[in-house]
Amino acid sequence: MGNNTRIYDRFDYWSSDDCRCELCVHYRGKKRGCPLEVCCVEYIRREALRREQAAAVGATACLEVAPCRG
Repeated sequence: MGNNTRIYDRFDYWSSDDCRCELCVHYRGKKRGCPLEVCCVEYIRREALRREQAAAVGATACLEVAPCRG
């Protein structure tokens, strides 16, 4: 890629919706449950939740401390 190449929709990180059990390759349905002892994307799910919670807390704290100038 050259200097003038733009990358649209650049990947940042997984969201909590991306880590749902229904999207897992090991998911067998509601009645059968997961065959794995430990979730294969648990660390990604925790990181996604941590990032989303930090963004939510940061957004509310930012609004309280420095409201938009308009």
